[in-house]
Amino acid sequence: MSMVLLQWLGAALGLLGAALLAANVRHSPWGWVFFLASNVAWITFGLRAGVPGMVVMQVGFTLTSLLGVWRWIMVRYEPAYEPAVFRRRRHVC
Repeated sequence: MSMVLLQWLGAALGLLGAALLAANVRHSPWGWVFFLASNVAWITFGLRAGVPGMVVMQVGFTLTSLLGVWRWIMVRYEPAYEPAVFRRRRHVC
C-alpha cells in the first residue's frame, strides 16, 4: 500500500470514528472500531516513514481504542451515574 494511501486512509477512518462518537447515536460505539483501523494505518505509515514518535503516539491511541471497543461494544458500558446533561427536565408548576 502506498504511503499516500495510508495517510488518507488513516485520516478518513479517524475522522469517521470521531464523527460517529460525536453524533451520539445508536451506532456511535462503532467509532472505536474506525479509530482502531485508523491506528493501524498510522502505525504502518510511521514504521515505513521512520517516524518513531508517531508510532508511539498511535500505540497509545490504539490502547485507548481497544478500551473503547471493550467497554462500549463487548461489555456494553453502563455509566454508574447519569450526567445532568442527559437527565430529563422536570417541570415544576
